[in-house]
Amino acid sequence: MNTTTVDNRPAVNYAPIDVKPRRMNFPFTEVSSRYFYDNNLLKSAYMASLSATFPAGEGEFIDSVRLFRDKIDDPELKQQIKGFIGQEGHHSYQHKQFNMALKDLGFDAVRLEKVFEKDLKRVLKGKNDKTRLAFTVCFEHQTAILADEFLTNPKVLEGMDDTIADLMRWHAIEEIEHKGVAFDVYMSAVGDRELLRRAQRIATIMFSARVAKYMVLLMWWSRTMPRWGDVKGYLKYMFGKGGLMRNLRKPYKDFFRKDFHPWDNQNQALVDMWKRKYYQAKHDRGSETYQQDKSAA
Repeated sequence: MNTTTVDNRPAVNYAPIDVKPRRMNFPFTEVSSRYFYDNNLLKSAYMASLSATFPAGEGEFIDSVRLFRDKIDDPELKQQIKGFIGQEGHHSYQHKQFNMALKDLGFDAVRLEKVFEKDLKRVLKGKNDKTRLAFTVCFEHQTAILADEFLTNPKVLEGMDDTIADLMRWHAIEEIEHKGVAFDVYMSAVGDRELLRRAQRIATIMFSARVAKYMVLLMWWSRTMPRWGDVKGYLKYMFGKGGLMRNLRKPYKDFFRKDFHPWDNQNQALVDMWKRKYYQAKHDRGSETYQQDKSAA
């Protein structure tokens, strides 16, 4: 079992889980329209905006954890840090490929990457290492609960292009696998929960505002405006019964508990579910199937 000590509480055992990168390669050339999500402009722009933040965002997550790697003595956590860096690096690369495909379809997510990089530099300017790691922990919580929703609520990815849905599910299971790594590094090296709670409030407001801004930019650059059906569909998707934001409210609030740990929600069974139901060896560069297909091509 994986043992973690937080604050002055006794050590708590969390289910062990391997944190190892999978070298996926998705066929983004098969995506045929920028309206890739339920033929809805706003839902597509929302996911495209998220994707545009991932290359630089994942890079910052890696950098902030690396800053404290030498302060960690636990060999298991050191190994998980290595896996975390590998997974986040592959996420960044695959989303870059997706963003380039979106650009070709008229959604300039590559240009949006540059906008986010500048925004990120402004946000990080003057921030110390502890604060940078705290923000990483906060965003890792947000991505982990979003990942759980992607994999437990079939409606969330309903109507999404198959290739992009495969990308999101793979990203989701690896976010679940490493959801405790940055937190454990922070608690081992910093341990200030009040800083975490302050950072989470700031991160939530800041990121929500920026995603809204990025959606507008994508539509402005592509000279497209949402139809009334797009607006209704998006609002229902986000805030209707069983909607994304409504379902994320409770797991989001869990972060503010005094004894919170990401593995309080032991949802590692979702990884096994993904392997059984969604994993495709033809997209995994580490699989024999992928290598055989590549040799035959």
